[in-house]
Formats: sequence, C-alpha cells, structure tokens
Amino acid sequence: MTHQRLRFDDFVADVRARELRKAGALVRLQDQPFQILAMLLEHPGDVVTRDELRVRLWPEGTFVDFEHSLNAAIKRLRVALGDSADHPRFVETLHRRGYRFIARVEAGEPVSASGGHGSAVQRGPDGPRHTTLSDRRPRLVVLPFTNLSDIEDEYFTDGLTEDLIAKIGRQCAGRIGVLARTSAWQFRDVSRTVSDISEALRVDYLVEGSVRREGDRVRVTATLIETEGETQLWAQSYDRRLEDCLAVEADVASQIAHALTAELLPPAASRPPGTHPAAYQAFLRGRYHWNAPGDEGLDEAVRYYDQAIQLDPEFGKAYSARARAGVARCEYYLAEPLAVLDNVRRDATRALELDAGDSEAHVALAEVHRMLNWDWSSAEASYRAALDVNPNSESTHRYYALFLAARGRSEALRIVDRGWMLDPLCLTNNTAAASVRFYVGDYESAIERCRITLDIDPAYGPARRRMASALAELGRYREAIDEYSLISPLRLDPVSRAWMGHALAAAGNPTAAREMAISLERAVDGRPTPPFHLAMLYAGLNDRDRAFQELDRACAARDPWLDTLDAEPRFRNIKDDARYAPLLDHLRLSRPRSAVTAAVPS
Repeated sequence: MTHQRLRFDDFVADVRARELRKAGALVRLQDQPFQILAMLLEHPGDVVTRDELRVRLWPEGTFVDFEHSLNAAIKRLRVALGDSADHPRFVETLHRRGYRFIARVEAGEPVSASGGHGSAVQRGPDGPRHTTLSDRRPRLVVLPFTNLSDIEDEYFTDGLTEDLIAKIGRQCAGRIGVLARTSAWQFRDVSRTVSDISEALRVDYLVEGSVRREGDRVRVTATLIETEGETQLWAQSYDRRLEDCLAVEADVASQIAHALTAELLPPAASRPPGTHPAAYQAFLRGRYHWNAPGDEGLDEAVRYYDQAIQLDPEFGKAYSARARAGVARCEYYLAEPLAVLDNVRRDATRALELDAGDSEAHVALAEVHRMLNWDWSSAEASYRAALDVNPNSESTHRYYALFLAARGRSEALRIVDRGWMLDPLCLTNNTAAASVRFYVGDYESAIERCRITLDIDPAYGPARRRMASALAELGRYREAIDEYSLISPLRLDPVSRAWMGHALAAAGNPTAAREMAISLERAVDGRPTPPFHLAMLYAGLNDRDRAFQELDRACAARDPWLDTLDAEPRFRNIKDDARYAPLLDHLRLSRPRSAVTAAVPS
C-alpha cells in the first residue's frame, strides 16, 4: 500500500500514515504535534491561527488548558524537527496569531507504508538522534504510589516508592532505563491515562501501586503495565508487618525485574540486611524532607538521618543520605565546606564499608575530593564508581557532567544528556544541561534549555539566572538584566545578585554594578555573599585586586564553585593577569591552552 507524502529539508511526512521520517529514519512524534505539523504542511507559507488549531485538536466539548497544551505540543514538534523558536527553520511563531511553516514543501515520492522500519529516533534536548531499534533500551517509570492511609503517612509511601526506583535501577542496570524521581512525581495526584504518561515521558513500561498502613501492618499493591498496548503484565499484593517493609521493597523490585528481564538478570536477594524499624521510619522522614524544593528541607533531613543512625549504627543508607545532605548544604552555602566535608567523608566511607554498591556514597566521596582536596583524579574515579554500580542515577550523571565541563571535556554533553533522559522533567537536571552548554560556549543552546525548564516552572530561579548569564555572553544585556529582575525577591539570593552585578558592568553601567557590589559586601537577608561570585562581579568591573582578593578567600573557604574558574567566561577580564596562572596551578586546574580555548571562547 502507498501513501502520498510531503517532503521538506531532510524530512518526509506521511500524512495518512501519521509518520515523520528524517533521512529514512522514523522520528517519534506524538499525535497532537503531528496534527499541527500536518496542518502547517497543508498551508505552507500561510498563517495557521491558534483558533484553527484549537478547533482541529480540541473540538467543542473538550475541556483542556488550551494555551498550555498548544504551547507544549508546539515545543514537542520543534524538538522533533530540531527547530528553534528564536531562529526558526521550519515553524515560525506569529505572536498572538498563530504559526507559519516557512520551509519549502514538496510532494514526496510514494513509498511502502510498511517499509523502512529498521531504525528509530531517540529525541534529546538537541533534536533527533538516530539509532537502530536494537540499540534502544526499554524505559520504565515508577509512579508515586498512592497513600491510602492518613496524610501523615505520606512520607512512608514516598520513601517506599523511591527505594523501589533505586532497587529496580540497580537490578536492571545496563538493560532498562529507569526514570528518576522528579519526572515521576510530576504525575502525583494527577489523573492521567497510560497513553498520556507514555507520551510525556517516552516510557515503555510503568509501575503503579498503593500503600495502606494500619497499626503495625502494611499492605503494598503494585502493578506493571506495558504502555503501548496499555496491557497489565504483572500485579501483586503484599501484607506484611511494618518491620518487614524492607523485604516488601526487595520482593516488589525483584518481581518487576524478573517480569522485564527474566533471562538477563539473576533473581534479587529475598531479603536485605535487617534494619531497626524505628531507624527506617526516621530515615524515610529524612528522605521526605530531602525532597523539598531547593534548600528548604535540608536541616530537617539531617536531623532525621542523625536519629536513624543513633537507632541503628549499621544502617548504611542513612550514612550515605546524611553525606549527600552535607554536600548539598555546602552547595547552597548553608554551611562552610571546611566545617562539614570531613564529616561527609566519614559518612560516605562508613556507608561504603557497609555496602560497596551504594552509589550515593560514591557521589558524596567524589564531591569531597572535588571541593575539599582538589583531587580531580580521585573525584573522577568516584563518579565512575557511582555510575558503575547504578547507571540509572540521574544525579550522578549531572554531577559528573558538570565536573567534566569545568575541565573542557567534550563528553560532558553526552553524559548530562543521558542524565536528562533519565529524568526529563527534573528542573535541576534541565538547568545542569544548560550549564554544561554554557561552559562549552554554546550559549544559544543553554538559553533554549533554560526556556524548557522555565516552561515547567517559571519561578525556578537557577534556570532564569543561568539563562540571563547566557544572554549576557551573547551581548543581549537588556534581556539579561530583565531576566534577573524576573527572579522573585524571595529567590534573588546573593549569588543571583552578584551575577546581575556582573551583567550591569558588562552592559556599561559600572555605577550600578559598583552599588550592587557594595550592597553585597553586607550580608543579604543574613546570608553573606560567597566569595567566588563576588570575585566574578569584581572581575566584571575589572577591579583585579578585589577579584583576586575574593578568589583567595574562596580558596581558603573551599568554595564549591572554584573548579569552574577557568571554564567561566565571566572571568575573562583577569585571565591575562600575572596572578591568574599561579592560581590555576594552586587549584591544579592548569590544562593545555587548546582545551581552555575550546571550553571558553573569547
């Protein structure tokens, strides 16, 4: 059977079969984005209004957030085409009116509808990437289990779900991609069909379930569903005493792993090492606070991890969780690295003594090597060890990619995008992908990644801050300063203010930049300005003495950002200073000039 097709650039759209191909390879495109593409191709060069799209996609009687849904569908179409809203090659936006297809469209040659299905396209943040079907690993998401008990038991249900994600990730490592928590949590308490979730996350399988706790008993129900056919493959319920909840997790993870990869994976151990029930409760409460946005729950998380370790000194996961929380407190400038990183090292080391396969402990140890010791080879070895034991850890990919980008290593992009694929709706992951692109000098791509993040959460300060920094590097200072101004006053922390001061200086407003620096010399809302970022502001002002003074303070304090110094373009004003090269030597950051040039374009 043959169908008439429409050709543009390297793409061919078969409207009747609803297939899009690029260079013969099938591009995965959901139904609504394809319908939009078909309408645009029917009227190339003409405006297709938003109202016309609404009538076609959401006929009368359909209740939907039209503006958000249409914008999301257009964005997915652009990702599939590798197109950009700012510099469109195919789909042009006409503000408040609609869209226009601007590329040349031709009638394509008819082809067999059943032919050419030997390859597929995996869509990443930078557009399609061709791969054979046999190369694509199945993807699975564990949805947040439903809490059927009292609201105060929410922490228990959340903890059970997270442990299940981790266990499946470890048991299926290298064979199945298990999405991380953040993307899964977007569907918490939201009524969505299996096909909706599959389309949003591009997963082949999903796990859903519920938890009911009554007294010292717990009942866990879990179901495994294949998304394409919306077919239930496996389901099971477990009634256990509360002290056996770890065994419940192990059993569920083992059953799911067996259902997916029965011939590839050995059966999991029927029961992990015993843990004091009250210690596990404290650990779950700590994990609940750890998952609060930003730095909100860190201190509470540490308090509960302390309690778990006091109750059970052999509880390895509590040690690694406390180590990660200590690292995060340094990253958010809630604690001085010199004051806490030795404790982080002890916790991570103890966790690895109890379980050499604890990936979080390896990551925490890598961060100690990076921040405290400036021991880059040991840091990289620990990142790699973390990925070896859990290739499905999105946070390890993020940390490792940023580490590599700071050293001008080209594999940083591949690794950060792998982390993005594991958790595509995570604000932190998306912002990290933008930061890696910023450090390698691809400012346009950094801006686009930030826009994707801000579409998910317009109030997410780190993404807006990163986008502003990329806009400034492109000389778009007015836009950059506007972006800083859009950050909520509650989120305009000292780091953001220092970055804004640098943009003001670069824009030719040294008076305003100097006023910002003076204000930052005092604590902002009780929080002192980290010296690395204050040094950046003074570098923008070309005040070299103050910049190096602050960098010396950053070295003494072990500022978490120090290792990005040579990859950071905003220090360009001081890089020809006689004090700069010795500082790099002190930090052990010196590398061949060609690598520096590749990482930091002038």
